[in-house]
Amino acid sequence: MPLPVAHSLAGYAIAETTDIRLAKKTWINVSIFAALANLPDIDYLPGFLLGQPNRFHHLWTHSLGFALLAGLLGGFIFRRQRRNLIQAEKPAQQFGLYFLMISAAVFSHCVLDLFTEDSSPPYGMLLLWPFDQGFYDVTWNLFPSTHKSNESATFFASLLNWYNAKIAIREFLIMASIAGLVKLIRWLPVLSKRQRPVDINTTQVARLGLLEVSPLPSDLANRRSLTSLAEAAEQDEHEQQ
Repeated sequence: MPLPVAHSLAGYAIAETTDIRLAKKTWINVSIFAALANLPDIDYLPGFLLGQPNRFHHLWTHSLGFALLAGLLGGFIFRRQRRNLIQAEKPAQQFGLYFLMISAAVFSHCVLDLFTEDSSPPYGMLLLWPFDQGFYDVTWNLFPSTHKSNESATFFASLLNWYNAKIAIREFLIMASIAGLVKLIRWLPVLSKRQRPVDINTTQVARLGLLEVSPLPSDLANRRSLTSLAEAAEQDEHEQQ
């Protein structure tokens, strides 16, 4: 399994793909998505309480069914909490967006685990549960397996070693690059819009209180830009001469 470094950055990348927000403040929103991306590892808890942290790992919480269930519950909760902050003409559509983003954040954990070396049984994960009871794994591994103990007393201490530290650095470099690329693609249209020249008409300028506009002749009333007005005035001056 990857360390929380990779999963958290995956959650951040998903948070950057949309304007859907689970919280007003950006850092809280990103933190929620990062937590959702790490949620499937909650299956360590029952095993940890029984003295074997890996006992239930890669079972039901590492599945499409769990991601969809988390999306349903999360979509309902966040839709109710933020309905007064976001006015939506179609509440059902807004719920669908929450459901989609939360499910994607949770399922991203399974995708990363799928491309990680699995060194302990059961090999693979119940990826398509409850639609399929088979264990899925791939032979090509993007991330190596971490060193960890299967005893609760030594589990956390076993994670603190140089080998796992190198894996954490590798995960950060790979996932930070992906997250950075997502953020760049997301903001390219915004940057291009900022560089476009803006045509401001006299009515807009007058409303801002930046220009005092005198009454215009009727034939110039429908002129829209300041440039057009200047050209029209210059043409009238030539005609009078």
